[in-house]
Amino acid sequence: MVGYYNQGVPTTVDLENNTNQKKYTVNRPKGKSLVISRALCTLMAIGALLLAVLVGLVVFFLVPRGCSADSNNAVGSLVRKENVKLATSPEDEIDERLPRSIKPVQYMIQLKPDFHNSTTDGLEMITLVPSEDTDTIIFHVNKIHIREDSVTVKPTEKSEAVFLESLSISSQEHLEGERYEIVLDDQLKKGKSYVLTLQFQGELNSHLQGFYQSHYTTLSGDSRFAASTQFSPTDARRAFPCFDDPSFKAKFKIRLARPANMSSLSNMPLERSEMFETAQGTWFWDNYPETPEMSTYLVAFIISELTQLQSTDDLIKIWARREFLTQTDYAGKVAPSILRYFENYFRADFPLKKIDIVAIPEFGFSAMENWGLLTFRESSLLFDNFSSTVEDKRTVATVLSHELAHQWFGNLVTPKWWNDLWLKEGFATYLQYLGVAHAEPSWNILDEFLPSEIERAMSLDALESSRPISFDVCNSMQIKQAFDEISYAKGACIIRMMNNFLGEETFKNGLIKYLQKFKYSNANRNDLFTSLTEEARLRNVLGAGESVKQIMDTWTEQAGFPVINVAPDYSRNTLKLVQKRFFLTQSDSKDKFLWWLPISFTSSVSPNFISTTPKFWMRGEEEIVEEVGPIGEWYLLNLNHTGYYIVNYDEHNWKQLIDHLMDFTPITWAQLISNAMDLARANQLDYEIPLKLIARMGIQDSAIMFVPTAVAFGKLQFLSDILHDTPVFGIFEEYHKAVFKMAYDIVDFNDNIDHYLTRRIRHTVLEWSCRSPESRCVHESRSQFRAWMTNGKTILPNLRSVIYCTAIREGSDIEWDFAYKKYLETSSPTEKNVLLDALGCTKLKWLLSRYLDKLIDGYSIRIQDAGRVFESIAKNKEGTQIAFDFLRKHWNYMLEHYGDGFNILGKMVQALTVHMNTEFQLEELERFRDSIKANISTTTRAFDSAIERVKGNVEWMRKNYKQVEDWLTKHQEQFMYL
Repeated sequence: MVGYYNQGVPTTVDLENNTNQKKYTVNRPKGKSLVISRALCTLMAIGALLLAVLVGLVVFFLVPRGCSADSNNAVGSLVRKENVKLATSPEDEIDERLPRSIKPVQYMIQLKPDFHNSTTDGLEMITLVPSEDTDTIIFHVNKIHIREDSVTVKPTEKSEAVFLESLSISSQEHLEGERYEIVLDDQLKKGKSYVLTLQFQGELNSHLQGFYQSHYTTLSGDSRFAASTQFSPTDARRAFPCFDDPSFKAKFKIRLARPANMSSLSNMPLERSEMFETAQGTWFWDNYPETPEMSTYLVAFIISELTQLQSTDDLIKIWARREFLTQTDYAGKVAPSILRYFENYFRADFPLKKIDIVAIPEFGFSAMENWGLLTFRESSLLFDNFSSTVEDKRTVATVLSHELAHQWFGNLVTPKWWNDLWLKEGFATYLQYLGVAHAEPSWNILDEFLPSEIERAMSLDALESSRPISFDVCNSMQIKQAFDEISYAKGACIIRMMNNFLGEETFKNGLIKYLQKFKYSNANRNDLFTSLTEEARLRNVLGAGESVKQIMDTWTEQAGFPVINVAPDYSRNTLKLVQKRFFLTQSDSKDKFLWWLPISFTSSVSPNFISTTPKFWMRGEEEIVEEVGPIGEWYLLNLNHTGYYIVNYDEHNWKQLIDHLMDFTPITWAQLISNAMDLARANQLDYEIPLKLIARMGIQDSAIMFVPTAVAFGKLQFLSDILHDTPVFGIFEEYHKAVFKMAYDIVDFNDNIDHYLTRRIRHTVLEWSCRSPESRCVHESRSQFRAWMTNGKTILPNLRSVIYCTAIREGSDIEWDFAYKKYLETSSPTEKNVLLDALGCTKLKWLLSRYLDKLIDGYSIRIQDAGRVFESIAKNKEGTQIAFDFLRKHWNYMLEHYGDGFNILGKMVQALTVHMNTEFQLEELERFRDSIKANISTTTRAFDSAIERVKGNVEWMRKNYKQVEDWLTKHQEQFMYL
């Protein structure tokens, strides 16, 4: 008890009136009183205050802020089983999401670009409706100057369409997280309508983000410029102030100023043009009618001198540079076919009055699905019969199909927030195969899903650093990193799995219901799962009490995928199945991940490779025992790899599968080779199994089937890279030459057959048969390249990538300089790509260094091509260290020059890992990551996965190298007889 000596506890008044500086004590046993002076009290109070401030700072900087999606935040509560962290500094965790107190319903945007000063002048009117009383308006801006004296907020009477007096503004300021705040003296009333008007100045940047300016040169050598947009995911705020979240859908009226010699495009058809004079000459205001409700990231406009070509459908026009217009013929033919297919598939017509498909001279992504105005990188849209390859044609078809699928999944129905990015990108990736299969049925492109999507997804998802498909993001840096293989490829894989366990009709009808219910609105994954469950119950597809959500939450809320280990009991005709998460590298994780797994099954007793309907399920159980009837000589699970998991069989069954391999379908060959090689790489299966599978197929496949051959070479590439500097590399070379001898002998440089699969097989096989300097393939490549150099003899387009790379690799600076000169001279976008890749093939390190320097000279390599150039060098064994040193030296410049919009630097980081397999290289990569943490930008996840891959390579050398060396050495004389 505290008292004034023995007179009791002092009151507040006593303390405040203590003019005589009496001393107060803390109650203690008699004789042990503690006396505290007023000065000491003051010091203690100051210390307590400082301590409180210190604690506050610690909490501020160490406790993650903003990324938890609580009920008061932008997207509501999210439930997930893993804490995925994409940021490394407090600035990275700033929550950029906006309050839900106000909804924008209409934008009227007027923009006039100044090409000379690389700026824009804008006028904007945003109609707002508060969902609650508030005195604050917060929206997004990035690198935009708002004229404060131009800002007004006025109520409007909807019925009379008249504006009332402006409301008084208390303050305006920029907030962290690319936001701008206007505070009013009075409250905006719930449900009333208001108009926010403002003037602003923005920039025409060179980073290919927002509203940006690009330059190109015509065939006659004249310089031209264009201005176009790339707003996805969070860069509409660079072009005009806006509520830049996908759930803030609104209608947009666009008004653009342009010089008389240029034209403009936007989401809607041009309504009217008005001429006006400027100091630079005659200009026009182009006015566009109001759009449907849509998200800001889908708004688009272009000002350029591009020209148009009408497609085979009145709805669709293709735009490109005048000299490239003839190269739009293929796109003009295939786009209408795919569009009409999707209209029929979804039973919903495309809702806008036109589609412009535009080849942009400089473009960061491959393409963008802006509603009614699809924008493409030139090499992703143009096809030239004289310089483009069959791979280029595939790219045009698949990218077009992907963007057209977005017109429904993404545009008509938009994810509520970026945590469900897969709802648009996964669906567009899955649906692109259906669209191309319809437009080009002879390609059999559905068979390519395994090497193109399953392999791509699993290569990242097998790492411990992988993330769930659905996970929390709260700002631009985190959102941009979500555009990865998980959202695209894994998203497509689990959608394909849903299709297979629900059945095509149930799946399709569920999607139609989903699109109808949420059109012109937003949805999340639970909305999708509900629509699919309703349809599944109508058709009695699911078990009693089961739902799609119950199944799919195990796939969307946790990272990775499982391996099923199978143990048969042949006497009882049962299979014991045990699931666990599959890791390529050793994991110390104590977390137990379990999935709902649809299990399809066949065996030698009654083989059926067509039906992929589940025969039974693992319903989140770690282990089950299932009776399957007579097993016979062999059995198979997960037919056609429709389930997103891999299977590890017992040794007896693996050997039987090897013996009967050629009795199975080519897709099954590919699946078994893929699964077995991954299991062996993870030290869960002896390498004898996959190497014998590959040998059996290579030796006996006289037809040289494309998909299994591509998968086999893809898996062997890992062994080639990691064994390159080891004593056994020469024997490995003997292995693939022996088992693919028939393919190497049959496939030559005769490219006269215009057949998609034949040409893809030729390219795949020639890449490997040209590896040995003494091979016939290398001799022919160098001969054809020399003929091109000396007398201009044309090399056939589908052979160029192999011939260029081989001749430059085996040649000198003479071949390199010639190829670079051709790169500068050619106007063909696809030919430029082939040459850029080939220039990275040289063995001469000084040439690789010179090539890298062109990334920072400011003019030689376009921003969109930087990743391609760096990757071609980093994946070259002679260039890995050079590329790594270059990136470390020039990191800050590269980040400033290339920006953070398209993960260019992240791709560079990931490209470094192919030939890194020593402890020293791992330590150097980790040290580099740590040294740039303050400036790591959007490469956090790239570094995480790159470091884990290198750890895996180091671990592989320690655990698997001796096994592979012993097996190759033991069977060196028997490769042809495996």
